[in-house]
Parts: sequence; C-alpha cells; structure tokens
Amino acid sequence: LDINGDEENELSIALSRAAITAGAVGTCFGLSQLGGFGTVANLVGGLAQGTLAFIVPPAIEISLSRRGGDSSVSKEIPQWAVGSFGVAVVAAVTYFTLESISIS
Repeated sequence: LDINGDEENELSIALSRAAITAGAVGTCFGLSQLGGFGTVANLVGGLAQGTLAFIVPPAIEISLSRRGGDSSVSKEIPQWAVGSFGVAVVAAVTYFTLESISIS
C-alpha cells in the first residue's frame, strides 16, 4: 500500500475542487459586474432553460439509445435537430443579452 500515492491523490482532488469552486465564484462575480439584475437573470435563465429544455433531453435520448444497442441514424436525426435548435436558442439569447449590455 502506497500511502504517499493516496495522499497525493487526495491532494490532487482537493486542488481540483478548489479550482472548480474558485472558477464558479469568479464567474458569479463577473456576472454580477455586468449590469442590472435583470440582465444577469436573462443571461443565466436563457442559458439554463435552453440547455435543460432543448439540449440535455436529446443528448440523454441519444446516449440511451446507443447504450441499448440501437444505433439507427434515422432515429437520431430528430434528436439532433432538437439539440441543434437548442444550441441556436442558447446562442441567440446569449448574443442578444450581451448586445443589450454593450448598448447600455
């Protein structure tokens, strides 16, 4: 049993968690500096809703169908279309929100 290896692994995990937490706090701080609460709510809400409504469900469906052994491309096309629409929605919301910030 290599005790030093376990300690180094735990240290690596702790540093990774600290970096993720620092990144999340930095991102939240940066968003809070953008402008009003409405702008931040619009940006975060648009990203979250678009992702959760249009991107995640098709991705889960494609993943489950491939895992189940059904690799039929024709069944995946509608899922890819909905996912692509979701990417377009998220991009549009982000673009128009950032554009409204730059105008004000």
